[in-house]
Amino acid sequence: MSGENVSTRMLKFADAQCLPLGLVSAVLMGIAIPWVGYSIGTGGHMSIFCVVCLFFIAGLKLKHEEAKAALKAYKATSAGLASILCITCSISSGLTMALPMQNDDFKLGMIIFFCMPCTINSGAVLAKQAGGNFAMALLLTVAGNLLGIFTCPVLLYLFADLKDTSFPLGSLLGKLVGTVFVPMMCGKACLSIPWNDHAIRKGVATYNKRITLLSNGLLICIPWMKISQSMQNGDLAEVSLGDAIAVLMWTMLMHILFLGINYGLGVALKLELDMLKALVMVGSSKTLPMALSVLTFLPPQVRSRPHLDQ
Repeated sequence: MSGENVSTRMLKFADAQCLPLGLVSAVLMGIAIPWVGYSIGTGGHMSIFCVVCLFFIAGLKLKHEEAKAALKAYKATSAGLASILCITCSISSGLTMALPMQNDDFKLGMIIFFCMPCTINSGAVLAKQAGGNFAMALLLTVAGNLLGIFTCPVLLYLFADLKDTSFPLGSLLGKLVGTVFVPMMCGKACLSIPWNDHAIRKGVATYNKRITLLSNGLLICIPWMKISQSMQNGDLAEVSLGDAIAVLMWTMLMHILFLGINYGLGVALKLELDMLKALVMVGSSKTLPMALSVLTFLPPQVRSRPHLDQ
């Protein structure tokens, strides 16, 4: 095998896996050179800017036209939204609350993640690649994320075990609407601007790959700044390798459980195979950007509690 072929394959792999590679690099860079991310992220303004831009781009990439065909499939739609917004969130968060861990901040982080709706970008794409109904996958993605803005604060109040802390339910909902819902709707509205024969819509289609890379870059910046701040403040010094492995294994187990729940739900409802695949692929994912935005807006007394009640 020639060196050129090896380098070509490595570049293709890096291009296909740019987000996970970027997230790993962000963690490593935040640990190795924390002062850079700490300086940029001081005050939280840059994190908010990244969240707003991230969901504005998500709005630019939302396509409602193909989802209209799935509106009549009420069983798949109802089951998918119930799974995304309630069933998977409640089961995984309830199990995580009972999980014995020394570092309860990890537990809170996992609960925040499990209370989120489905992922915005990859779920529908994976469903399409698996032969699922892309229109249904897209409908679940759009509706799940829009409704999730309003349901995740309630779920966090119920499952994040914040009884001893004043939980800013109204404030969090308002900030999510302002930084997630409004930018997403603005991005979507831009596609309808008739200027220069819908130049924005054509530009999004033409430069879709570059826009995706920009979105990934914004997403990567948020944990980079968080890790850098934690390193600079000495918060990660108390994290054990055992806890880190436990978090990884538990989240993997929960996603396998999501797959089983959604498959069983689809079989029980006797969904057609393409609808079943859309339900399983989209309903078994959770969105990282919204979880990071929630973490950004939680007040310091919530983010740095000494413990969670058992």
